[in-house]
Amino acid sequence: MPKQKKVAIIGNISSFDKCSITTALPIFAASGGIETYPLLTAIVASRDNDIDSPDYCDLTNNMPTVAEYWRSQQLKLDGLISGFLGSPEQANVVSDILTHCKAQDSLALVDPIMGDHGQMYGSSSPKMVDAMRNLCKHADIIVPNITEACLMLDEPYQPGPYTREYIQDLLVRLSQLGPSMVVISGVWFSKFLSGAAGYDTVDGSFTYAFSKHIKGEYKGVGDVFDSVLLSALLHNMKFRNALQFAVDFTHKSILTQTNAEKKNIDMFQYGIDFEMNLPWIIKTFKSDRT
Repeated sequence: MPKQKKVAIIGNISSFDKCSITTALPIFAASGGIETYPLLTAIVASRDNDIDSPDYCDLTNNMPTVAEYWRSQQLKLDGLISGFLGSPEQANVVSDILTHCKAQDSLALVDPIMGDHGQMYGSSSPKMVDAMRNLCKHADIIVPNITEACLMLDEPYQPGPYTREYIQDLLVRLSQLGPSMVVISGVWFSKFLSGAAGYDTVDGSFTYAFSKHIKGEYKGVGDVFDSVLLSALLHNMKFRNALQFAVDFTHKSILTQTNAEKKNIDMFQYGIDFEMNLPWIIKTFKSDRT
């Protein structure tokens, strides 16, 4: 039986939506062979609520305590996934964890969540952009969308459709922040297909992963995509294949949601219905657990 890999999941817990830690935990569990170590950044009623909302329980002051305990137990992480962070201070704690708790050949995935559709979220600021740039220096994989890529590169946002030349220029420049692999989500060259683009600095290769475009906005898709991508890479799936698998799983989960809504089935509306497709992950990585 292969040794279990240790993965830190850094994010918040929402009492109402499927996102962040409540999305990542079942995906890593389904992939098998992975122990998870959650580090809470906040407890919230809904991901839609601002960090200044009365229901937002900020756990920034508790994060260093947990990180210090991990160090005292000599925890060495094989993987780490970090999504929405509420402040530069939280980003600095994650940077510290990556400095002291990463095992050799570990994979740290950072999704620098700061905005979308050319707009910065209310919780973000120029200081947050600087903190995310610094955090990305410690990451092995970063997964910004177009808006976040432009923020970190300090250039104006451009709406799509995009060209390969434009996307590849962003990928290369983002890699100069430090990560060995860069993924940009929300890439589309035509109205029929959408997905992600990747760049591997080791061999200098670019890769694209697309699925048929589905209209609408679906909460939590980034958390699903990130978790599946890191799970696949930790199971030694090639970068190109892992990227396509993450796109396909996310697309299938959105379809599960939209098909149920067409049939008037009472499905949960605050996050895509990824749980129905977890058997696919179990089957895909089953051979790695024997």
